[in-house]
Amino acid sequence: MPRKRRHNWVESRALIQRGSAEYLITRANDDEDGPWEFPGGRINTGESPEAALRRICRATLRVEIEIAVGQPPFVHSFGTHSVTYRYYVCRADADDPAGTGCEELRWVRTQQLRDYVFDAPAQQVVDWLVGET
Repeated sequence: MPRKRRHNWVESRALIQRGSAEYLITRANDDEDGPWEFPGGRINTGESPEAALRRICRATLRVEIEIAVGQPPFVHSFGTHSVTYRYYVCRADADDPAGTGCEELRWVRTQQLRDYVFDAPAQQVVDWLVGET
């Protein structure tokens, strides 16, 4: 029996800060009870993670971002596929992003991130952020 081909891709995600203690989190339009996530998405072929993140934030949040620092990439296996995540600490040019690609947007204080449900890869980042404060 032939093995099923695993699909793998890279996602770029923004840790958009407001002040020193708040982060922007979003929830998808098609899943109002689904997990929260940090803004971002898939990188197109030939696109840098930074360029992808700027494109995605412009399209889905209607903001321009300034990337301050990138975090080391990490890979999460979902069983059928693996995703390499690239997270970047960022600032946005507006405090009120207009989410065209998400159901909800919230600014959340770092310590309150634990009050929200995230998927496994984003939860790793939440644990890191909360542990840093």
